[in-house]
Amino acid sequence: MMTERLIVLINQTAKSDRTRYKEFEEATGIAKSTLRAICDKRQKLNEDHISAIIDRFPQYAYWLTTGKTIVNEGQISPELENIASEYGETGTDTN
Repeated sequence: MMTERLIVLINQTAKSDRTRYKEFEEATGIAKSTLRAICDKRQKLNEDHISAIIDRFPQYAYWLTTGKTIVNEGQISPELENIASEYGETGTDTN
């Protein structure tokens, strides 16, 4: 479900659990109270929210809306980006 993927995105992009909604508000323009309401399933994600998220995170557009990735087209998930980043930090070949 898209709400669960939004929660993953908020958590993966946050520097701190305490400030995650504020950080995401600053990144997308979606009010932190709205983000909390969506994540708590008191409000539904709408087209304006999705557009704001995709404007800021275009690499996650397909994943956010479908739950799938198309890596060779640059459509990834936050988890894949995190794994790739960790591999670069700890991996064998960074050339």
